[in-house]
This record gives sequence, structure tokens and C-alpha cells, in this order.
Amino acid sequence: TWNAGNFGPQVLARAQEKKMGILALKAMAKGPWPKNADRAKYPKCWYEPLATPEDILMGLRFTLSHPITAAVPPGDENLFGTALTLYNKITPLKKQETELIKQRALQGDPLFSYKG
Repeated sequence: TWNAGNFGPQVLARAQEKKMGILALKAMAKGPWPKNADRAKYPKCWYEPLATPEDILMGLRFTLSHPITAAVPPGDENLFGTALTLYNKITPLKKQETELIKQRALQGDPLFSYKG
């Protein structure tokens, strides 16, 4: 959504202009659920979540690399628990990691889009 939906940069810039606090949502979201996907493992998620610890860590690192006030965890307690176990592994992203995230995002469908 940040890259593919052209959504994040505009929202962040506008919030900063207004000197607002910034809550980061969907740090652990992969994208919309594919049609006919088995949602049984994550029934509280309306989006397909990142599921592996490696992907979750990358999502959290990306989110926390922005000037946010707080990151809101997903509603699924197991995903939230996984995020808590990874807190001591969160480090700044390297340039090539940021580019990898962007490329992955552009391959999928965004949750939100900016049409302006």
C-alpha cells in the first residue's frame, strides 16, 4: 500500500504538515486476501498478513523506519505475539532492503490507494 498504492507518502507528509501524531497501521499486512484463500488461520484479519517471522520483522523494520508516533499491532494475538518476540531484532533498514520491499509491494495489490 505504501509503494504500490501511492498512499503512504502523501498521508505522512500531510500529517507532518499539520504536526499530527502518526499511527502506523498494517505494518504486518501483505495485501488483500486472494480470492478463495483459506482464512482459517487468521480469522480476525480482513487482509492477508505477513506470516513468517522474517517477513514480519521486515514489515516492522520498514514501518519503524518512518517518523511515526506508534505502530498498531494486528488484531490477531498470535501475530502480535510474534511481533513482540522480534522487538530486539529491529534495526534500521539498509538501502537494498528498502528497494526489495518496494519491489515486492509493486508485485501485489495494495490495501489502499491514493487517486489524487
